[in-house]
Amino acid sequence: WWWRGGQALCLIMKTTTITLLIIFLVVLDQISKILISSYLSLGESLNLLPFLNFTLIHNTGIAFSIFGGGGLISRWLLVMAVSAVLAYLLFQMYKKTTKHQLELISLIFIISGGLGNLVDRVFLGYVVDFVHVFYQDYSFYVFNMADSYITVGIILYLSYFFFIERVKEAWK
Repeated sequence: WWWRGGQALCLIMKTTTITLLIIFLVVLDQISKILISSYLSLGESLNLLPFLNFTLIHNTGIAFSIFGGGGLISRWLLVMAVSAVLAYLLFQMYKKTTKHQLELISLIFIISGGLGNLVDRVFLGYVVDFVHVFYQDYSFYVFNMADSYITVGIILYLSYFFFIERVKEAWK
């Protein structure tokens, strides 16, 4: 009976650590957006490196401004869709206690990024983007830290799925 109490304590500590990490990443994303928004006007750029600017834009769409300009209905449909995806990912993350660390880290990044952009969309009606990578005439889309979290999370999850989970399944 004492070990079951120890298991519960470990689970609570793990859940608390994960939750605090997600909160930390979301706060970091929000601070970066607040700082950029307080120093740059909409559309204004600050050149940092020959291939990197901070350019403040407001993105009403999703990745790469898809579905942008759809108005209030589009905004709240995106909020509901993102909320549903995040609820599913949170459920997936917390339903199993034994997860591979790479899977867990990938879900933490994806959820943190989704929450960071969801906060913007709910309270501002748009997502604050500002990182602009370019090379000569080629310009990549403007993005933010939350987008980076999602991208890193997806890469880590795909790495987990294709190189660990599939290999594990093949050995069964």
